[in-house]
Amino acid sequence: MLRRLLALLVPSAALGMLVLVAPGMGGVASAAPAACAKPLPAAAMDRASAVFTGVVASSTTNADGFVSTVNVDRVYKGTVANASVLVTTPAGRCGLGKLTPDERYVLMVTVKGDRLVAGAASGSALASDQLLARVQAVLGAGEPVGATPAAPTVELKRVGEANPTPFLRAAAPGLALALVGLLGWAAARRYAH
Repeated sequence: MLRRLLALLVPSAALGMLVLVAPGMGGVASAAPAACAKPLPAAAMDRASAVFTGVVASSTTNADGFVSTVNVDRVYKGTVANASVLVTTPAGRCGLGKLTPDERYVLMVTVKGDRLVAGAASGSALASDQLLARVQAVLGAGEPVGATPAAPTVELKRVGEANPTPFLRAAAPGLALALVGLLGWAAARRYAH
């Protein structure tokens, strides 16, 4: 019995020591945090309140991370009323960080209170040809900022105004079905007794 217990405990203790000592020696991977997961562009676009492209005019630091003034040039999803908007990007290891002035970005933002927020997990990134092609494949060509779609024109035309159908002619099929139903009910009732 003691031999079995030792046979189980010795390998477990050796494995435990290996896990504790080896990270410092470079053997087993240390408990460093995993890399930040970036979502697929289609999923990020679906989650976003608005998707647009724009050139960063300026970036400043605040308590929430960074606030960038972005001159919007094209809107693919949602509504962006102004040509210049403030976008907050969180700081930290998985944050998008400070946006570089004079660079064009594809921003997939969510609305939090009165702020537009774009983080690394939002799918926002520098505007590359590949990313723009993916955005346009999913959301279309987009609209210039502030553009309102043209209102569709509606033309009403009266149909059959000259010779309206008389009431009895329109109601005759319904009356015939009701009469057939009553006759069938009466026949079924008569033969049931």
